[in-house]
Amino acid sequence: MAHNWGRQVFVLFLSTRIYFQKGNLAIYRQPRPPTVYPAIGATSVKRGLFVAKAYYFLFFGAIGCLAPFLNIFFQQKGLTGAQIGLLSSIPPLVALTANPIWGTIADRWQIHRLVLALCALVAGMITLFFLRVEEFIVFVLLVTILTFFRTPIGAIVDSTVMDMVKQGNVAYGHQRLWGTIGFVLVSFGLGQLVTADNLSPVFWLHTVLLGVGCVILGFMLPVQSIDQPVGIKQGIRVLLAQRNYVSLLIAVSFLGMGVAGYVGFMGLQVVALGGTAQQVGLAWAINAILELPLMYFGAKWFARVSNRRLILTAIFLFMIVWALLGLSTTPTQMIFIVLGNGVCFGIYWVAAVGYASYAAPPGLSATAQALMGAGFSGLGWSLGSVVAGNLWDIFGGHMVFFFSASMAMLALLIFWLGSKEG
Repeated sequence: MAHNWGRQVFVLFLSTRIYFQKGNLAIYRQPRPPTVYPAIGATSVKRGLFVAKAYYFLFFGAIGCLAPFLNIFFQQKGLTGAQIGLLSSIPPLVALTANPIWGTIADRWQIHRLVLALCALVAGMITLFFLRVEEFIVFVLLVTILTFFRTPIGAIVDSTVMDMVKQGNVAYGHQRLWGTIGFVLVSFGLGQLVTADNLSPVFWLHTVLLGVGCVILGFMLPVQSIDQPVGIKQGIRVLLAQRNYVSLLIAVSFLGMGVAGYVGFMGLQVVALGGTAQQVGLAWAINAILELPLMYFGAKWFARVSNRRLILTAIFLFMIVWALLGLSTTPTQMIFIVLGNGVCFGIYWVAAVGYASYAAPPGLSATAQALMGAGFSGLGWSLGSVVAGNLWDIFGGHMVFFFSASMAMLALLIFWLGSKEG
């Protein structure tokens, strides 16, 4: 399919539509008027799905560079737990604006490819400045820029991929699992190569994967055009008028508070219990390993289970896993327990993307996912990071994970009471 580059004029965003057909995972079931979408084209879909796999691999590989080691890097720079918690609270706050901004821009002017390339380029290149910085306030600025441009990428890619998934009669999980493979290989590999006092390779590799590889692939993804996209304000009103969607937004905000404690301090807790950088990398790799079978076989395993029930199950499992991490006394125990977190995430992500996708009006797929991302990694994550950082300084890592478990419990109750089966 020829690319209409003229339309991609620069206008200054967790993931999207999921649609699994025969034998595959069904989205949340509820009556909805049929919508006719313009076809991308069989050849473009086949090529686009290959590009999507490669994009997921590089993008989540880039995340696998920083996620396990960034807070350890900050600690090596002499920052306190409260300062690290404050830095961890910045991305969610930025995501509250970045996700909706970039998502609506991509949808409104149908410039998804250009947005992806621009965001990947800036987010990839800004990473290298971390290596030259010592002052806390400069780290605040760098984290803000990195987040503003990197956060929206996942939701926009997901929305583009889901348009192809519907027309290609394939499972979303089969595409997304390549992101997990990339994360596992990179986080585990770097964990074997770097030491806690020399983490510069993680920043260089992040730049190459995101700032070079994802920029190139971003221009290669076929994008489904919508001749008459829904107005942004109208579309958001439609989304926020749906009780089930709003209950999801509120629940994932509390879940985001719990995830903030887990993600921000899991590596630090491994080190605090006597672990090494290699064990940190191993823990993050193991965290993602069990996502693979769930991404690949989940469509078949959970075909008869609604997305609502899958989300409830995943949040319950998050609560159990985080509580067990709070009880852990050795790095080895933590490494075994984080296997369960991979199961939770594998179930949650596929179901949540499908749940949000179902609510999306035509032409606002990226916006629906961006709003969910803003809830999950927005205000909730920001507040959770601040609370977790102070709990770390005062009580230590065990209390951080108990806090995460309590937030998962609140999310479970909110979603259970606020949503209903279709």
